[in-house]
Amino acid sequence: MPKNWKVGKGNRLKLHFGAVDHRARVWVNGRKVAEHTGGYTAFDADVTDALTGTGPQEIVVAVTDTGGADQPTGKQSTAPGGIFYTQSSGIWQTVWMEPVADTSIDDVVTTPDIDTGSLTVTVESEGASPKARVAAVARDERGKVVGRVSGPADRELRLPVAEQHLWSPDDPYLYDLDVTLTDGRSTDRVGSYFGMREVGIADVGGYRKLVLNGKPVFSLATLDQGFWPDGLYTAPSDEALAFDLEAHKRLGFNAVRKHIKVEPARWFYHADRLGLLVWQDFVSGNITNQAGRRRSSTRAGR
Repeated sequence: MPKNWKVGKGNRLKLHFGAVDHRARVWVNGRKVAEHTGGYTAFDADVTDALTGTGPQEIVVAVTDTGGADQPTGKQSTAPGGIFYTQSSGIWQTVWMEPVADTSIDDVVTTPDIDTGSLTVTVESEGASPKARVAAVARDERGKVVGRVSGPADRELRLPVAEQHLWSPDDPYLYDLDVTLTDGRSTDRVGSYFGMREVGIADVGGYRKLVLNGKPVFSLATLDQGFWPDGLYTAPSDEALAFDLEAHKRLGFNAVRKHIKVEPARWFYHADRLGLLVWQDFVSGNITNQAGRRRSSTRAGR
């Protein structure tokens, strides 16, 4: 760890996993710090109390993946062929660590409302006290402040966006969002982004149609399966992750259907900045038997 992180002096150390397929258990210096089931969802662990002084620390990650009907597999198969591909197992998304304040931001949930020209912001923090305060500032592409809001953590706050600029595939306009959480002497900051947009279904000319920002939009998409010749589920670089999406735009598409796989957050960011609508499949299990149908139905309901 960099020495200037000063973990243990008002800071905690978090270890993040983008995704591990399928069941993961994590130990630091022989102490179990996390257990997670689900090959397509992120998880993290506060490892501060498992550290032993200075110098090298031991991290062990054990992964179990059966590829069975009772877990999400998508296009993975232990017997690949035809429309099915080689099974993946283990850590397939980025792993990283960061120092965070004693009271830190766990998640920032944003929802645009183009009818009122505002953004709802909820800053989630499990350790925040009732006195904790949130401050959120929105900036346009030139860096100009276009809105701000403050209030308690774990509450929905409404941030007005002055002279909103709507996002669309032809004009993928994005705003920056800076969020600060202060709780006593503890301060944590997160940088994010958002687009002002609304997707829905409406009656247009007597037919139910897909609308974007209240106007009909024809979704011209490809079926994107996200397998790599050298990494299966894992792209070799961020540039490679963006490559296919950039090709989509050059070929004239305005959307992409992500087929029974959930990509890293960077993939969705690239889609946002390039101007691509995303149809996101849920990841099914083996729907040819009863266990797979039951599990897939449960996940679809969630």
